[in-house]
Amino acid sequence: MAVAPSPDAAPAVPAGRSAATLLRRVEVKVGRRLDGLLQGERRGRRPGPGGEASITRAYSPGDDVRWIDWPLTARTGEPMVRVPELEPVLTTWALVDMSASMAFGTHGGTKVAQAREVVAALGVVLRRRGDRLGVAVTTRGDLDLIHSPRGDRRGLIDAVAAIDSVVPDGEGRTDLTRAVSLIGRVARHRGMVVVISDMPWAPGLERAIGGLGRRHDVIVVEIRDRREREMPPVGVIPLRDVETGRTLLVDPSDPAFQQRFAAAVADAEARRRGMIARTGARYVVMEPGRDWLMDLARALGTARPARRAA
Repeated sequence: MAVAPSPDAAPAVPAGRSAATLLRRVEVKVGRRLDGLLQGERRGRRPGPGGEASITRAYSPGDDVRWIDWPLTARTGEPMVRVPELEPVLTTWALVDMSASMAFGTHGGTKVAQAREVVAALGVVLRRRGDRLGVAVTTRGDLDLIHSPRGDRRGLIDAVAAIDSVVPDGEGRTDLTRAVSLIGRVARHRGMVVVISDMPWAPGLERAIGGLGRRHDVIVVEIRDRREREMPPVGVIPLRDVETGRTLLVDPSDPAFQQRFAAAVADAEARRRGMIARTGARYVVMEPGRDWLMDLARALGTARPARRAA
């Protein structure tokens, strides 16, 4: 049930201003933790004076004079330049899960807030390399929002702010398999796709991620909350599934319950890791207290892992 705000309530912070504040905080964090770590693993699209020459041709008005090959010019009798070979701009798409389960959070804010921070960090790193980031948001399985790839700071602020404009459509299971399949149709050119979700188990998800990996580099970022893996012994409490509305009474102080709960968590994690490993995607876990930023940097900078046999 929606509740109208009181007249004395403080005005809400505009999404754009909130996104700009988050981006500034993430830029400082990225600058401190990753300065120099991601430099040199791929060529940028902006050549420097020391770039490796690859194409030799006649000088044209407007060419950089530093490209002139003087020995070759002396031999041919006309101005010749060596133009550095440039690597095309890398386009990355971030698929953000905004289902009802992502609204949960006990440490470090909701999982949606953590997903916004991941998008901001990803955009900052890509922007420093001269690449572009596009954002797609899903609540049930369809793509409810598509923000075109951009490489400027204003575009990154708009992309982070756009995530807040999407509201989960009530209760219901998320069809992450469908969302992954649809993002493959949107990302037509070869590049990178980052799936940001709490990764609910869904039939066909392994095949969908594997199919996406045939054309793109895929990184799966799982958003976790501590209370989904550790439950304190507080006595009988009601637990409600935010996606289905189902409520159960459990007793976390019961040793038998704790044992079954720990076994279920371990089994789910083993299945998830095995599934992602078989698809060949890179895997990053974001949870409070974990150095997820360094893990994300390693995923962006390392070579693509090989697929495992099913």
